[in-house]
Amino acid sequence: MKRLRVNTADCSHGELVKIAKKCGFEFFEGKKHTKIKTKSGEFVTEVPRHTVLDKHTAKGIVEAMISHGAEIDVS
Repeated sequence: MKRLRVNTADCSHGELVKIAKKCGFEFFEGKKHTKIKTKSGEFVTEVPRHTVLDKHTAKGIVEAMISHGAEIDVS
């Protein structure tokens, strides 16, 4: 699979959910967050529903996906 490039400086909730879907993760909509899980059901991370996320929050979410096998380049 081709590595995805992500700019965490201006990531939104929708972009991170699309990235998770492209990387093969499953997601479940909660009341205030979207929960990202592996196909086997292991919890990966939560994505808060804000229009633009803080770059440190976005980077932490992407790093959690990387630690569970996603091939993402962070910038």
